[in-house]
Amino acid sequence: MKAHRIIERVQREQRTLFGVKNPRTVIAITPTYVRTFQALHLTGVMHSLMLVPYDVVWIVVEAGGVTNETASIIAKSKLRTIHVGFRQRMPNSWEARHKLEARMRLHALRIVRKEKLDGVVMFADDSNMHSMELFDEIQNVKWIGAVSVGILLHSTDRVESLSMVQRMGEEEATPVPVQGPACNGTDKLVGWHTFNSLRYTGRSAVYIDDRAPVLPRKLEWSGFVLNSRLLWKDVDDKPEWIKDLNALDGVGEEIESPLSLLKTSSVVEPLGNCGRQILLWWLRVEARTDSKFPAQWIIDPPLDITVPSKRTPWPDAPPELPSNEKVFIGTEEQTNKHTTKTKTPRTRRSRSKRKHDTKVIGAQVSTNSEQN
Repeated sequence: MKAHRIIERVQREQRTLFGVKNPRTVIAITPTYVRTFQALHLTGVMHSLMLVPYDVVWIVVEAGGVTNETASIIAKSKLRTIHVGFRQRMPNSWEARHKLEARMRLHALRIVRKEKLDGVVMFADDSNMHSMELFDEIQNVKWIGAVSVGILLHSTDRVESLSMVQRMGEEEATPVPVQGPACNGTDKLVGWHTFNSLRYTGRSAVYIDDRAPVLPRKLEWSGFVLNSRLLWKDVDDKPEWIKDLNALDGVGEEIESPLSLLKTSSVVEPLGNCGRQILLWWLRVEARTDSKFPAQWIIDPPLDITVPSKRTPWPDAPPELPSNEKVFIGTEEQTNKHTTKTKTPRTRRSRSKRKHDTKVIGAQVSTNSEQN
């Protein structure tokens, strides 16, 4: 039995003994659209969902209609997926994009109600990053809960970033870039911690092409989870403080967050140690709208040569091997040279015998001279 199989078996037994006893299905809702960074973002969310130890239903709502590019990505997950299109195309401004994504999420919630999907609904945006502890924590929600979201901002202007840090250092207290539930000493929800965007007034991105930080909404959808039975019709124990989805179909209805579904926000359950643990991170990084990329990131036909290789010119045909005669001659010459250089080792006995013979000859010569 391989080592990773043993570890997987041990982890499964630990979840059975100490984990969630009756886990519910995770229903992940992801709005998306075809663009340069879609494969990057959507692949990250896909791998996070593939690691979830519970049953997963992935609802992907695509702006502008269903495309083969998106379908080819989510098909690799081997998860139960519901891929639907949305008639409107994704706009180029961030404000309009936020509003359209909210309507796309509501469209997915109507699918949950129509199909009567049973489980915990989470809003997994394609550019967010999720910890594995998040999927365990959301199993504790009864009706609707909230978790803290880390806000990651980026700026491409170095001078502006340094001046921003300097201004933040001059302030007495810099707020933490987090949004989520705020609790009192008894772990009761008393309010919300939102991201302070005042310091970015006039310096935030308006369009996707802008080289400026992208600001989040006051409360992001990804920081909320809810029981799917809140969306069902004709449920006996359904709370009275939940609104009907049809009531949100009005033209110009501002849907900032799932709090728009509630008649009162006091019923929200703070999760993640009452918001003290950050279980996911919000980030928006996009390429220019006019950037080019291959369809489905498949290079066909092969790439053209833009920089010719100088040191390693690969020929179309393999080089011809030298003839057998030349190879034999070269080998013979090398063998002869090798044999001339080699010397046979001499034994001590032969050297001592040669010395003894020399002494005997010398003795004979001296004797003959004396006789003469």
